[in-house]
Amino acid sequence: MNNDNKSHCDDKQENNHNNNIASRRSAFSPYRPSTVLTNLQRGNIQTQTSSEPPVRNIHQLAALGELFASNLDSTLVNIPDDNGLTPILWAAFNGQLVSLNLLHTHGADPHYKGPSGENALSMASANGHTHVVKALLGLGVNVNATDEDGNTALMYAAYKDHKSCVQELLDHGADLTLENSNLDTAFDISVKRGCKEVQSVIEKHILKTFTNK
Repeated sequence: MNNDNKSHCDDKQENNHNNNIASRRSAFSPYRPSTVLTNLQRGNIQTQTSSEPPVRNIHQLAALGELFASNLDSTLVNIPDDNGLTPILWAAFNGQLVSLNLLHTHGADPHYKGPSGENALSMASANGHTHVVKALLGLGVNVNATDEDGNTALMYAAYKDHKSCVQELLDHGADLTLENSNLDTAFDISVKRGCKEVQSVIEKHILKTFTNK
């Protein structure tokens, strides 16, 4: 896996800044998998009988990296699960590049957005899967696509101090001036979260941009 090292950010909740929007869903809550998928990832799936292996659907197989040409039904690659998420989003969230590429080869839409506007790029960025981020950008996914709260993949990556993801996104034209519904840019988020490594990456990128003009 190409995940960044464990985040050094301060995970304390922002205080006064968000009090005025306390009544609505946080404008910055990177997607968390459903209980079903969490249990699946922990190996807590119960079988119907002790003698039968678990029957996993295409979304679970994609999340676990157990999706192969032999068990892939191409008619299901763009079907959302009960959470409104397609297999390619699950593959991206879990850093399963082989599954993601296989799904795309069989017609999966890399631009699909979930019910809150989350897409494969934002999900991969939230977990620091730089290799998946790079692949999705290579497939033409919009680097500045936003969720329903205006959060970009760059903001998701900045939130958890995933410096490699941030660098990859910036190298592909991620817009540092975009603001989410809290009026925060990616840099604002990194400052408030104490994400020093991301701050450094962004500052160097800005300096390089001005130097090259």
